[in-house]
Amino acid sequence: MATVLGAGLRYEGLEPCGCGKRPRFRPRTGAEVRARLAVAARTGVPVAEALARRDPAVPEEDD
Repeated sequence: MATVLGAGLRYEGLEPCGCGKRPRFRPRTGAEVRARLAVAARTGVPVAEALARRDPAVPEEDD
């Protein structure tokens, strides 16, 4: 979690409370973080962007 927070990502909007925040993916395990950091290092994608992806190898579209 420290890596995610250090990259500037937050765990906000996780509850569908009607506040207008869309739930976003955040890695929950060390393995998920390591996979995303490896993709970032290999492809040159910014760490914050790689950490925010559900699938580290597939870019997500902004809604």
